[in-house]
Amino acid sequence: MTNVQQLALPIEGISCHAWNADRTQLAISPNNNELHIFNVSNGQFTKIHVLNEHDLLISAVDWNPVNNKIVTCSHDRNAFVWTYDSSSSIWRPTLVILCIDRAGLDVKWSLDGLRFAVTSGSKCVSVCSYEPSNDWWVSKMIKKKFKSTVLCCAFHPKNGQLLATGCADFKCRVFSTFSADVDGDNVDAGPFGSPLLFGEPYTEITALGWVNAVAWSPSGSTLAFAGHDSSIHFATLYPEGPVVQSVRFSHLPLSRLLFIGEKTIVGAGYDFNPMVFNYTSRGWTFFSFIDQKKAIESSSTSSGVAAARAMFQNKVTRGQDSKSDADIIKTKHESAITGLTIASSPNKPITKIATSALDGRLVVWDLPTLDINLNKLEI
Repeated sequence: MTNVQQLALPIEGISCHAWNADRTQLAISPNNNELHIFNVSNGQFTKIHVLNEHDLLISAVDWNPVNNKIVTCSHDRNAFVWTYDSSSSIWRPTLVILCIDRAGLDVKWSLDGLRFAVTSGSKCVSVCSYEPSNDWWVSKMIKKKFKSTVLCCAFHPKNGQLLATGCADFKCRVFSTFSADVDGDNVDAGPFGSPLLFGEPYTEITALGWVNAVAWSPSGSTLAFAGHDSSIHFATLYPEGPVVQSVRFSHLPLSRLLFIGEKTIVGAGYDFNPMVFNYTSRGWTFFSFIDQKKAIESSSTSSGVAAARAMFQNKVTRGQDSKSDADIIKTKHESAITGLTIASSPNKPITKIATSALDGRLVVWDLPTLDINLNKLEI
């Protein structure tokens, strides 16, 4: 069953959201400088904390499942790492030295929680790690290759030494984030074979539009990225170079991507409706929309009085006798989707995903209850 929650005002919206490790708490930003944390129990959301250290809009948030720390970045060019103090029941912020002069746009933890990356309008990526002696997070900059704003990023799911980025210069790139201070002598180049120094690019793939979103498959062998030209691209990575397949569609562009299986990915964005793509013997193809549109009952079945009232109401509000089918938004979301995350309990099959949008709603989709043939998907 789909759970729809209005967590922010429709005129505000939700700019980002993130879950804790066991999906019992949720952090959202209502499209401003605040971070709201909700307790989630039996489908009910109760606000328990409001964090307001930022000065401008919070553009991204991520919650690490290993160390239970939250990281936020903002248009105020700052980032904070939030640590929960159980003795006083408050979240304490730690300032991050980003060294950027434009807005922070996206932030992602590495799986082990030892580093995180912040993309920005400064044509660079700040890769941050903790410095215990000064009790702050310091950054090392990746500046090579970028010709425009870096819109998104994602760490490799198996190690924190590979970072995929999407940029407004129509390029998706994978960089080395190896640091001897963090990784010691443990060098892992993943599918690329030969390791590189910090900030060096392993590969660069061209799209035909801004790269709005990037995501790794669970094994880390496939990298997906979405272009602003209404396309999604799948790169299978090898030491010799990537093999890329592109899928184009006639709908609005995607801005978020999420693998829910090695051969299944969900994309969401400006079309208000998440899309599912899966891998078959023919390669990657569009499978289905998640929010299946239902037919709207015709007003002709209503009583004469109700029909007359509806006609005059439409004359006043729309200047026409009847409500056009095109005037009705049939999807659960009524604005662009800004967040896409896994909502299932950890270490269990992925049967629930969550989306947040600029309509202020958070929707938890229970995939087995939807009109989707899950038997054809490998989840």
